[in-house]
Amino acid sequence: MIAAIGSINVDYIIHNKRLPVPGETLYGKSVMIMAGGKGANQIAAASRLGADTLFLSKIGGLDQYNSTVLKDFEWAGVSVDYIETVPDSYSGAGFAMIGEDSQNSIIIIEGANAEMTPEYVEKYKDQIKNASIVMCEFMIPQETAEYTMKLGKELGIPTLCNPAPFRKTDDSFYRYVDIVTPNEIEAAEACGFTIDGRKSASEACDYFHGLGVKSVVITMGSRGAFCSDGSRQEMIESYKVKAIDTSGAGDSFNGGFVYAFDKGYDIFTCARFGNAVASKSV
Repeated sequence: MIAAIGSINVDYIIHNKRLPVPGETLYGKSVMIMAGGKGANQIAAASRLGADTLFLSKIGGLDQYNSTVLKDFEWAGVSVDYIETVPDSYSGAGFAMIGEDSQNSIIIIEGANAEMTPEYVEKYKDQIKNASIVMCEFMIPQETAEYTMKLGKELGIPTLCNPAPFRKTDDSFYRYVDIVTPNEIEAAEACGFTIDGRKSASEACDYFHGLGVKSVVITMGSRGAFCSDGSRQEMIESYKVKAIDTSGAGDSFNGGFVYAFDKGYDIFTCARFGNAVASKSV
């Protein structure tokens, strides 16, 4: 079973010919409202692939679109039994604009995600202890992400952190993380240098290993994913497809990765499978 402690957003997706520049007003082609959030996207991908999942998150009691969110989870096969409502808050929100060239701009509002506390995670410790991997991302409060990783370690469960959207943390955070899965931009922000090829990706992996992370997987868009387990490093090439919409590709990768991990595969095979899922998603 895969346990994820992560965010739920109501996503507002606007498709347009191109993205506006500052100060410009454009007519959009279409708008969709759907469930999103990095945690929700990742666990939904794993669940749709057939994994047994546990998802902890919160929604806002003031939000009119909660029924849409919960219906999408039902469609994806994700249980909503442990999702709690914050009565005086709106759900988290994501506002994404997507151009015909597949580029996107996204703004995130925390909403009820900000109310996810270590105490909330602790309450479901007995459910989490049955997991094969416990994962988190950075759309939840930092103290909750750290508690989640600590709890996984305490329970003897492999831990995975997708540090996105990136924020600077104490280096000590990563000693609780077995697998870290930043994209090349997030890895660059963490390490302090640009990730633009195999050499710099290798150096970034060494940086994370130096902080105590066992396995590092840096997703690099159409180039694939660079993986390191501390003794072996390999670039796992992507599958070549015509990208229609790259939104959520990283989340799809992470969902596919943990699905394969739950099946017992090594990180290199997991990354290859994650690439396939991400390619299918775009």
